Amino acid sequence: MTISMTDTALDIEKKAIGRCGRRSHRLRIWFTWIYCGIFLISSVGFYMFWYTDAINNYMLSFMELRNGTLIFDWWQCPPLKMKYKIYIFNYTNVDEFEANEVSKLHVQELGPYEYQETMSRTNVVLNDNGTISYQTKRSFEWIGGRPENDIVLVPNVPLMFTTAYVRDLSFAVRFVTNTVLSTLQEQSFINETVNGFLWGYDTQLFHMAKPLLMLQHDIPFEKFGLLAMKTGIDKDRITIHTGSQDVKNFGMIDRVNGVNRRVIWDDEQCDKIEGTEGGIFPPHLVQDTSKPLYMYAKDICRKISFHFTEQVINYDIPSLRYKFTPDAFNFSNKQNECFCPKVHDKRVCPPSGLFNTSRCNYGTPLLVSFPHFYGADKSLLEQIDGLNPRQEDHETYIDIHPRIAIPIAGRSRIQLNLEVRKAIGVPFLGNLKDGMILPLIWVEIGIDELPEQLLEMIQSAHFTMGNIELALQWSTLITMILSFSAMITCFWKSRSKQNVVLRRNSFVQNNLLEML
Repeated sequence: MTISMTDTALDIEKKAIGRCGRRSHRLRIWFTWIYCGIFLISSVGFYMFWYTDAINNYMLSFMELRNGTLIFDWWQCPPLKMKYKIYIFNYTNVDEFEANEVSKLHVQELGPYEYQETMSRTNVVLNDNGTISYQTKRSFEWIGGRPENDIVLVPNVPLMFTTAYVRDLSFAVRFVTNTVLSTLQEQSFINETVNGFLWGYDTQLFHMAKPLLMLQHDIPFEKFGLLAMKTGIDKDRITIHTGSQDVKNFGMIDRVNGVNRRVIWDDEQCDKIEGTEGGIFPPHLVQDTSKPLYMYAKDICRKISFHFTEQVINYDIPSLRYKFTPDAFNFSNKQNECFCPKVHDKRVCPPSGLFNTSRCNYGTPLLVSFPHFYGADKSLLEQIDGLNPRQEDHETYIDIHPRIAIPIAGRSRIQLNLEVRKAIGVPFLGNLKDGMILPLIWVEIGIDELPEQLLEMIQSAHFTMGNIELALQWSTLITMILSFSAMITCFWKSRSKQNVVLRRNSFVQNNLLEML
């Protein structure tokens, strides 16, 4: 009887212990699996938020150029108004120079003449391959600085275009040209208003030459002006990537007038169309600042490179400053040599610091440089008095948002120069030497202040998305660590409990056996 009662007590206790143990064991197993699931999910989040561009890509998906979005509306009609500050070189001693009283011309920089650009994109067509085609429309309004009715003494650009054009033609053509120029009483320097010199003035020579020029080129303006080509609808049709198929191509130019390579420089690499327009860049490019950013400068038919130099602060946002350095116009660099025009099958390069755009601009003897020949060959400064190159005033840079890669500040500064090309039998250029470089104007294009809506978007992209990304990164890391710790703890306690139960069962059985 004693044995039977003892057996019954033993069975009851063993069953109770077994039920509690099994229930506790199952509960720990469930918790272990739950923590394991949390750990796996947080591990995926940790990898995604720490080692991929998931947040950036999500944000950039809203920047794709799609119909019906605010970004698309801003792209078509930018709220940002670019300011043009234009400086003109007024020649102050032409009479003395022509009378051989002085050996060098002297220039006086006048300006700035401030204009506001209104730009829009028109004839827009979204293509099925993730690109968009359009033309650019621009207009300019004088908003301040010196009055644009100033009278300046400047080189007679149409005359010098004419002599450059006929210098390699037959004697008969040069004779007729000489007769026409004599009839028109053309002079090598003229007095003209700033407005006329920039945007268009009446000149009989231009009106006579235009019908002939129209046989080879489309001349869309009625009056001759240095910047007349920039007003109205641009004849070139540009196609860029919208970012819908690959964000890495966002903003990159795909084609100009249906082609991805132009026949300008007689070189496959230099004729290739690469880069962006300069208003947007693929965001992944600024993640590695050792690599340059490329912009395709359509006005000079070549890509130009911007190199990272330093980090700066704009609107409380750390920005990446990229500079367009004078090395771009250094033709001792083999990469630039193909931009030298061919003359009788031989490439002829201008002095370092100048870029010859004649092949890109109807054969006109125009060259571009940095203002005041900053970074150029010192011989250019010896030809003209009154120039004073300074890095802080004459270099070009852009400040890029580090997350969405759009410019939020910057200054583009470029100078337009004229090369004297004399023609035998056309003696209208006086004492000017053949090959002499005459500075005409230089232009600073800048962003003074961002519109409020655009600034809010940029700050949100930096601060709000940055904080969200930071919170997700650290929350996934902490969750991963805690869930892993909890999983290990549950597993360890489960194994420990099993050992305790086994030891307890063994202890009870041993005691009962001793009682027997």
